[in-house]
Amino acid sequence: MNEQIGPVRRLTDNIYLLWALLTLPAVWFILLWFHILPGRVPFVPWTGVLSCWLLILTMAVTPLQMLVGPLPWLRKRRRYFGVASFGYALLHLLFWLVNANMGSLIRSFKRVEILTGWIAFPIMILLAITSFDLAVRKLGPQWKTLQRWIYPMAVLTLIHWAMTTHNMMEVVIYCGPLVVLEAWRIMRNRGRMRGA
Repeated sequence: MNEQIGPVRRLTDNIYLLWALLTLPAVWFILLWFHILPGRVPFVPWTGVLSCWLLILTMAVTPLQMLVGPLPWLRKRRRYFGVASFGYALLHLLFWLVNANMGSLIRSFKRVEILTGWIAFPIMILLAITSFDLAVRKLGPQWKTLQRWIYPMAVLTLIHWAMTTHNMMEVVIYCGPLVVLEAWRIMRNRGRMRGA
């Protein structure tokens, strides 16, 4: 049994393998876009959904740890999932811009369902560029304060998703558990503060 733990552990701890898995859908989308691979998918919706899934996973780590105990593998890789979420959001925006003309671009700032995405994206950029170890060291205690912007960004992103999707049930299925976990986390923290 112990002989099998080594190779499995090496696989699960391999950062390059994790990044390969995280970027695989993006590579597939790009190859399809340039007609290098046969087939076609709705690029804008799918890149947006993948970004949201990874964002949900990133945000679920802390409340899950509070609920079930330490999750060291997820905790150590939470920033990777957040950066990957940004990568798919960037791809989502690029695919949308390719199909947009100047008129639709201007009108998008007047449409609430698109405007929420526009507001969320710069916040996501800021969080992504400060997610690396160097930024953590340079910013010190301010890093955690900055990272709390993930909450308004997530709300805007999920509103954008809910208002632009044709499958509202998908939003409920994926966002529901995160909303419940975050609500439980807030109530738990309030209970602790009252008890202090």
